[in-house]
Amino acid sequence: MLTLRQTRYGSHTELTQVRWTKAQLKVLKKIAYENDTKIAIYIRDFMVNHHPELQEPCKDEQL
Repeated sequence: MLTLRQTRYGSHTELTQVRWTKAQLKVLKKIAYENDTKIAIYIRDFMVNHHPELQEPCKDEQL
């Protein structure tokens, strides 16, 4: 899972827009609130965690 620092200062440079129904948005707000995060961050983390191809390759800290 990404940390707050990675979210703010990481390499996230591309944006997408998604439309939700009122009912869907209400549920997303509830889920995000329960996870103490914002909707967009929750959705991004969910996608990255459930689709390994979206994860950035691990960087070798010794290089």
